[in-house]
Amino acid sequence: MVAETLFDETMLVMTGATNRWAQRRRIELAALTDEPWALSPPGSLPRLLQEEVFHATGLDVPRASVITLSIQLYTIMLETGRWFGLIPASVMRFSAKRLALKILPVKVLAPARPVGIVTVRNRTLSPLAHRFIDYALEIAKPMSRG
Repeated sequence: MVAETLFDETMLVMTGATNRWAQRRRIELAALTDEPWALSPPGSLPRLLQEEVFHATGLDVPRASVITLSIQLYTIMLETGRWFGLIPASVMRFSAKRLALKILPVKVLAPARPVGIVTVRNRTLSPLAHRFIDYALEIAKPMSRG
């Protein structure tokens, strides 16, 4: 296998733009643990990344009142302003114009995780696969610079 990192992904604490917390200038993650959360299902990769955010701050993962693996449902639930969630920064980068979400000013201590492309070594890729990889590299360039 050959892996090529495109960028390092960070997690953001989010809620709907109408949530009462959305206007605050600084928020500690601990202050939000008793609020209603939307999280991914236990054992899934997104949930492991979400749990890492809480554990890095020394907190237990809050009880989720909404559990879904669908990013579309997840963002719709957060947009209502009733729930809080953790979303990869790239989701906001590519969807911010159409989502009524607010990035909360919460310091996330969990390390950024690499996002990349994995191919099988010594295998010929189709022209379409090459084109996709080239496009992914082009799109990811601004994110790889921070």
